[in-house]
Amino acid sequence: MNLIVRAPLSEPPTESLPFRYVLSCAHIDCNMDVLLECECGTEDLYWKFLNQRGMFDFISDIIHPLQERGLSIDTQVRNQRATIITKYIRIENQLDLIESIKNRLI
Repeated sequence: MNLIVRAPLSEPPTESLPFRYVLSCAHIDCNMDVLLECECGTEDLYWKFLNQRGMFDFISDIIHPLQERGLSIDTQVRNQRATIITKYIRIENQLDLIESIKNRLI
């Protein structure tokens, strides 16, 4: 199963270590492919931003909107796909996000 993370969620106020931890748990513990979803033309910007901060380790690929199916982490529901809503990924909500991901897999 895919975990699709909207690219703007990687920007501040998201913190790099909780972001990386949530994605690592999804990839390792839940055996998910983590995909970063961004608009056309922004792939290189997000790749450079995430790579410099060590946040790209558990991301399998960068995709465009609606290119893949799966569970999504986003700031809003888009196109009626299963979505976990959050404003950011920080230390105070990382465990809740991981629990939500695991609960959606059951």
